[in-house]
Amino acid sequence: MKPSTDITPISTPAVLEVLETYFEAFAQKDRGRRGELLGLCLVPDSSICGHSRVFTGYAAISEKIAGFHNNFPDCRLVLASGLFAFENIVRFGVAIVGPDGSVVARGETVMELARDGRFCRVVPLWDMSFPPLPDAWPQHLAVRIVKDADAA
Repeated sequence: MKPSTDITPISTPAVLEVLETYFEAFAQKDRGRRGELLGLCLVPDSSICGHSRVFTGYAAISEKIAGFHNNFPDCRLVLASGLFAFENIVRFGVAIVGPDGSVVARGETVMELARDGRFCRVVPLWDMSFPPLPDAWPQHLAVRIVKDADAA
């Protein structure tokens, strides 16, 4: 998918409306209704980048959502922050919330808006620990490593 060169300024209320539909689609267990909702918030060739696979199109994204329900029974994907928007990119916090309201996982998502106001690309980034810098990495291009003893 080529990035758009015609950037339309983002209307936060309009984005929130489409985003609400996206979260409703993620909550929907009925495949037919989920497909209807996906059509309202995503363009047909939209993609969601999973941790090991890219899901493209309504059928594949619906499959991803079904997998979410299998992996996180009775949980919901929810908005966890306000939006930061620049040109046609929106970034915000997300969480997976259990049936008791507890947070199971946190992260942030970056979405690209298509010209029609629906989303065309979704990149979820879940909180995780990164591995250490490679030993051969040039020190002048790295943050100084602070050991626990230095922090005291």
